[in-house]
Amino acid sequence: MNICSKKNILQQCIAEFLGTGLIIFFGVGCLAASKLTNFHFNKYEMSIIWGFSVALSIYLSISISGAHLNPAITIFFWLFYKFNKKKVIPYIISQISGAFFFTILIYYIYHNLLISFEHKYNITRGTKESLQLASIFCVYPQKNYILIRNFILEIIISIFFIIALMIINDKKNFFVIQKKFNPCLIGILVAIINISLGSLNNIILNPAHDLGPRIFLSLIGWGKIAFTGVNNSYFSYFLTSIIAPISGINLGGWIYKKFINN
Repeated sequence: MNICSKKNILQQCIAEFLGTGLIIFFGVGCLAASKLTNFHFNKYEMSIIWGFSVALSIYLSISISGAHLNPAITIFFWLFYKFNKKKVIPYIISQISGAFFFTILIYYIYHNLLISFEHKYNITRGTKESLQLASIFCVYPQKNYILIRNFILEIIISIFFIIALMIINDKKNFFVIQKKFNPCLIGILVAIINISLGSLNNIILNPAHDLGPRIFLSLIGWGKIAFTGVNNSYFSYFLTSIIAPISGINLGGWIYKKFINN
């Protein structure tokens, strides 16, 4: 928690911006490559890429900002570890902005291929068919979508994630001996969660990763459907991607402090 105490708020926000953006760059980049090119990744390869991108982002930002890289984590540190409340909003804005601007970067890297895909399959942005492209950048419900089931599952996964994350970083545990490898362990944790549970539910864990790209898509032709999906009832699913991770991570953090690290 004190590792970034000597850094000013601007440096910390830049680190959060770049760290969150780096996760998007590699994670969404592999999804775009798999969808728009002949180089296809399976779910195991995608999960590993997401995990490594998280690890690299932590290495990039840990000594500057503490490597929150997630609005839910920032809120958790504020509520339970006396993180400076004046930094909460700047951190969250930086995280969402990082996801937003690095989505722009991926979009323009793959722009020609995306346009070709739209022409090939006669896809018009803002229609139901265009969601197959929008899903490269953010999460939409799977076919067997049940709101309450997905919401509860996301909370449970987020609880497990934050408890495991805190155990990895707990100074009282043996992991501290290999502290420099902790970001790798966290990346492996993310990969395992995606591999084991990704087929059951669209794993989010981080509201910024979903919200930043969604805002961008709404500005480049997808409009309202970027948030609502094919009908307005899907808007509640968009809220799930924000509320469930924040609720789950903070509930899990409370469980950790109350019953595991009391």
